Amino acid sequence: MKLSIRVLMVSFIKELRVWKRNPRKLLLVILLPILFFTAFTLLMGGVYYGSGLEVALVVEEQNPDVYTNGFIEILEEYDPIPPRLVPVEMDAESASRLFDNGDILLVITIPSGFEYALSHNESTFIHIRVANVHEDLTKNLRMPVIRKLDLFYHRYLNQDSAVSFEVENLRPFTPPRLAYMAWTITVYGIMVGAIFGAGSALTQEFELQTWDELNLSNQSPHSIFLGKMLSGVVISYISPPVIFVLSYVMFGVWPQGDVVTYLALTLLLSVFCSGIGIIFGALLRNSVFTVPLAALTGLFYWIVGGGIAPLELVGVTFDAFNEYLPVSNVYRSLIRMFVEGNYGTLLVDLSVIGTFALGMIILAPIITNKIVRTDFSQKLEEIKYRKKQ
Repeated sequence: MKLSIRVLMVSFIKELRVWKRNPRKLLLVILLPILFFTAFTLLMGGVYYGSGLEVALVVEEQNPDVYTNGFIEILEEYDPIPPRLVPVEMDAESASRLFDNGDILLVITIPSGFEYALSHNESTFIHIRVANVHEDLTKNLRMPVIRKLDLFYHRYLNQDSAVSFEVENLRPFTPPRLAYMAWTITVYGIMVGAIFGAGSALTQEFELQTWDELNLSNQSPHSIFLGKMLSGVVISYISPPVIFVLSYVMFGVWPQGDVVTYLALTLLLSVFCSGIGIIFGALLRNSVFTVPLAALTGLFYWIVGGGIAPLELVGVTFDAFNEYLPVSNVYRSLIRMFVEGNYGTLLVDLSVIGTFALGMIILAPIITNKIVRTDFSQKLEEIKYRKKQ
């Protein structure tokens, strides 16, 4: 196939003008990820809303002094990172009753002897009781307690070499899980937007019966298809800013990491998904079918690519196959960037995603051109005729 930059750009600009005249279709590209993000957030425990989460604080220490009062003061300090805790002092019996009834999700107990132990460089502990509704809620409620203990240790015990502080994941900033989900759900939005955008750009040609005009125009089909793919890439980036703003409004935290790395990872993924989109468009030839197929494909890919649900195909673990799909590489680098703050596998992941994207740029227009030249209705008639014979 010949490649014409002029035809590519004309095809691209034409598709953007069509999208501009169809704001309802653009709204759909934004609404699908928002609905998914909202539903996912509601299912993850609901501990991030409002001014703070009330937790029971039981003080069994009979002689509170510098350390006990200092720890209570730190617990009551405003935490800029949700979930924010609002300690309410109460006796052990009341705390246990409220916890058993599900009215309180977290109980923090300062035991008797806490003050004496720290004053004499002896080991001690605080007791944390977390509602074990599900694993994510448990982790989310433990995070702010770990941050408070970290502050207490550095503010009051840093000079006491005999005091050890044993707690997992001791970090100055522990990001809330749901703030991190904004990164990954925008990946879902980009996949859906790219597949739907590129697919719809082609299906409308069949719906409006304008494909024959393009086909007979003696222009490069490869360039026309690449222009439609490029329009899908642009459309796919409409939803991420909305998701990021929504995440900040809900959780008060911007995701960690840099935008350049995020764009480098997702841009190549968007190109790959746009190639899938024009192939879908050539097969379906009806935008009504493109929407659910894009949503379900994006959702399936998001689940298995993110390792959220282990799947098995014909007795073979899906993870082994999934390692060679670009979404897995996007997630791996995003998780390491956001949670671990390192870029150890970035070059490898970019290479894998880039290979898939380049392959789709070359193959998708060729495959699509062969599909659009096939008259499926005639093929069906031929199959029916053969069966009658």
